Amino acid sequence: MKNKMLVQMLIFCLLLPAAGRGLRAQEEPQRYMDFDRISIFGRVYDESRNPLAGIKVEIRLAYDAQAGRPEIMGASDIQDYVWQNLVTTVGSGVFAWAESDETGLYRINGVPDTGAYFLVVRHAEAYLQTQVPVIVHKTGAKELEADIVLRARPVSEAKPVSKEALKKVAKAKEDMAAKKIDKAIGDLKEAIEIEPEFAEAHYNLGILLRQKGKIDEAVIHFTKAVEFQPDYKLALFALGETLQAKKEYAPSNTHLETYLKLVEGDASPATARAHELAGTNSFNLQQPKQAIRHFTRAIEINPQIGPNAYLLLANSHVIERDGPAAIKVYRKYIELYPEAPNNEQVKVILEKLESMYPDEKKQ
Repeated sequence: MKNKMLVQMLIFCLLLPAAGRGLRAQEEPQRYMDFDRISIFGRVYDESRNPLAGIKVEIRLAYDAQAGRPEIMGASDIQDYVWQNLVTTVGSGVFAWAESDETGLYRINGVPDTGAYFLVVRHAEAYLQTQVPVIVHKTGAKELEADIVLRARPVSEAKPVSKEALKKVAKAKEDMAAKKIDKAIGDLKEAIEIEPEFAEAHYNLGILLRQKGKIDEAVIHFTKAVEFQPDYKLALFALGETLQAKKEYAPSNTHLETYLKLVEGDASPATARAHELAGTNSFNLQQPKQAIRHFTRAIEINPQIGPNAYLLLANSHVIERDGPAAIKVYRKYIELYPEAPNNEQVKVILEKLESMYPDEKKQ
């Protein structure tokens, strides 16, 4: 009987890690995971220090697993085994959250250990996405207070659009769906004649002109869309992407960086692509540190993003004289893209690096 109970207990213990992985895999995390060691609390305010109710405050580990170091300065004194335990326990994503009450108070139970974290607000429509760094040291305290101040999201200054212009854009969309591109272009131009500051009309016209190969004209209309609506994410992305195709890397990055600030915390394919584009711009501008930051984030969001991100990330590490990091990325590149046309060249570079860093070759 005792042996049977022991076997059942062992099976239960073996199942626990798998259950934990299942919890982390959910897109919407549980309100709290299965820890209750340290509590982080505080109040959420606007810039005038008015308390904000109904704000979802999330917490995530602030640790760059690929670089093997915390993302927050001042957290490097926390011992390596703590980081390894945290990465295993909570992963790199959001693992707990709480909502502020009518006094602005939030409380997150379930911080599993000392370490560096980010408190993240990314679902407040009227406020910009915000993250606040928090370092939990081994003081023995069971509570840590951290207030969060949110900045209001800029309100579009776009003027009201007339019904006639709206009808022209609606007609243009119908023509686009019917593959009548030239007719749609005419509709949008008419809409702009009626409403010269109609950002949506400028954006859609830019898309169609780009499809027709009229790149310079497309840039003009994307630029106008952003001018008339500075937080127009689709136009910012399209403008950054098109300017890069024209090899205008610096202005391209200006618009991509603005786009990335607006979508901070988002993990969509579009965000990954924007980071890849910004990384490529930075590499071409001979800014390897910025390139590393963008390519690392692109790969973190979408590990299958494509060979260019891995190759330029590894090359950026070489420029920064970080041989071990370059070796890891080159290896991953060869693993993911064994049929890439320049694989032999990459292997030669990798062999040279491994000869320079023999400890990495053993791993």
